Amino acid sequence: MNLRWTSVAWSVVYLLLLLSFATPFSFITIFVLLLPGVILYATLSVRAFALHIAIVWIAAALLLSNPVIILLAVFFMVPALVMGHFYKTRASALKVVVMGTGTLLLEFLLAFLAVTVIYDFSLASSIEETLNTMMSLMQNMADNELIASDLVWSPEMAQQLSSLAARMTPFTMIMCSFLLAAVTHLIARPTLNSLGHSVRSFPPLRDWRLPRALIWYYLATVLIMLFGSAAVMDSFVGTVLLNLSPLLNFLFMIQAASFFFFLAYQKKWNPAIPVLLIIAMLFIPPLKIVGILDIAMPLREMITRSRR
Repeated sequence: MNLRWTSVAWSVVYLLLLLSFATPFSFITIFVLLLPGVILYATLSVRAFALHIAIVWIAAALLLSNPVIILLAVFFMVPALVMGHFYKTRASALKVVVMGTGTLLLEFLLAFLAVTVIYDFSLASSIEETLNTMMSLMQNMADNELIASDLVWSPEMAQQLSSLAARMTPFTMIMCSFLLAAVTHLIARPTLNSLGHSVRSFPPLRDWRLPRALIWYYLATVLIMLFGSAAVMDSFVGTVLLNLSPLLNFLFMIQAASFFFFLAYQKKWNPAIPVLLIIAMLFIPPLKIVGILDIAMPLREMITRSRR
């Protein structure tokens, strides 16, 4: 009985999330749109799950009269099914998040390809047009002395920025996919545990160790970006490097955060200290070198050995 009412409650939550896409709050609710589908699939039989989802979709279609909402619901239901399936099979937390991220990324790529081919859409041109429109508006405000008048802008700058943004689309897709999957897992795991479904968690952050091969990828990326010709940087290889570099930096920041918590645990520091160090790293990116050193060198072994 409790499970049935819980399922109804999550169905209502799902409906409210879909309805929120007709409001300005959609940019917030999209981060938890996977959650109801994951919870329902992990706790219900396939038939009961399909019934709940069908009712919600029909209600959303009747209330909004907008087929785009249903397409959006279908789009985000696929990774929800994938994550829910792996929760059912008691897969590791890493596998759940990786599979959820991979599914979302694949969908983003397919959707982008479909829009590009069917509608002859150019992301770079769209970004350039948006930038020019924004800067024209700001220039008008500057002319009316509403903002500072020392704005420097040119069509060439808009073209360069739009081209760079378009080339970094893969990195943006990867980070968005990871963020959606990670937020979903962060909420779904304790929720499912409270409902009596055992879900495996990540090990403590202080125990995370990323592969040492990342150092070689980073070294190769830096060398090619430093010494590669303009032709190389404008080619497919350059696009790969433009996306790989920030992704590696993000991973090194995660490793640095892990080391901060490890050091605080070993030294019995106040738990707030590693948090402050992570915040500082966001404003001082070179601190990520701690993560690089933690991967490349046996820093942790040296610390634990010194305590003996």
